[in-house]
Amino acid sequence: MINQSLVQNREKPPRQLVENRTSYAGRDAVFSVYDTYQEASRVELKSDSPMYCGMISGKKVIHSGDETPFEFVPSESLVLPPDSTIYIDFPDAKLNQPTKCITVELPLERIDEIVARMNDRMPRTKTSGEWEYDASASVHFSNTESVDLLIRKLFHIFTEEHNQKDLLVEMNTAELIVHMLQTESRNLLLKNYRKHVTQSGLASAVEFIKNNLDRPISINKLADIACMSKASFYRYFNNEFGISPVEYINRERVKKACKLLRNKDLNVTDVSFKLGYSSLSHFIKLFKEHTGTTPKQYQLKKQAG
Repeated sequence: MINQSLVQNREKPPRQLVENRTSYAGRDAVFSVYDTYQEASRVELKSDSPMYCGMISGKKVIHSGDETPFEFVPSESLVLPPDSTIYIDFPDAKLNQPTKCITVELPLERIDEIVARMNDRMPRTKTSGEWEYDASASVHFSNTESVDLLIRKLFHIFTEEHNQKDLLVEMNTAELIVHMLQTESRNLLLKNYRKHVTQSGLASAVEFIKNNLDRPISINKLADIACMSKASFYRYFNNEFGISPVEYINRERVKKACKLLRNKDLNVTDVSFKLGYSSLSHFIKLFKEHTGTTPKQYQLKKQAG
């Protein structure tokens, strides 16, 4: 989850109430913090370069082209392609509770450089093809803990004085680009994994995971399904998705738990049992690590809404 120290208001009064922007220019990227202090709608955001957006506090509703409007909330990220324009609603912004977002504008040549290094140092499987950046589509995804940590690091690097500021920015924006590309890849494969099952061992493993969340899943079994050694399966899964197979299984179980907890006929113990957990306390701990709240708190909130 995002550190609440990033949510605190700065001492200087805002110059404007909607999308009050403070920017910090590095050698490789432009980092901006946007604060909005009142409700607003259809506020334009555009960039000539690929742009990473990360929510810190509050909520936005994003309108992008012909896509259905979607909510953008903390611990989520949005990557916009170059020369794109979106429009934003701020339904919950208040003077004492601003909606806060960060953006990082990334030069396309920098992304191309990182793509080349990824293909050299962390190649994908033959069926997945080489890494490449899709400059025509936006990507919206939930952050992993490492992405949340990276956002905090970038925030402090840009806003504080460091002797090696340019070097730190370069290193951390490179890591951000890797996460962007892995998420882009993950979204493509996970949305279309059934189409890839006959060709991709990783897609076959993903299908098995999705169909067996209610029972123990061994990495040896997944490696056999993917027709790889255990070491190769770990390496290619991490390269492709940016997380380990175990972390992916846990995330999928938590996602399914969130759906089941909306059912008023199921209690937390029932949900834990349906997901194959032998320990209720382990399930509760894992759920809280991923969502920031306990299963019971989540259930009460969703059922009350």
